[in-house]
Amino acid sequence: MGRKQRLTAYDIARYSETEEGRKYLEYNEKVGGEPLGLMVPIGYPHGVEEMGGVIAVYEECIRQGVTWEKLLHFKIPKGVIM
Repeated sequence: MGRKQRLTAYDIARYSETEEGRKYLEYNEKVGGEPLGLMVPIGYPHGVEEMGGVIAVYEECIRQGVTWEKLLHFKIPKGVIM
């Protein structure tokens, strides 16, 4: 499992505004970890779109109890800004 991120009340309110954000809050509570997002210059990590998007990835992570990095076998490529 990942390390649960400490979120401020502002962060929680901001994430709560969208379906993806609410799923991240659930993921962070149950699995823990950084949010999955677009990366410059590559976009989403390989596997996100193939799985059906960010929400589907979070759901599978919650089901398996693993971080999205582990689920997608993700390693930060050189030159990518997260």
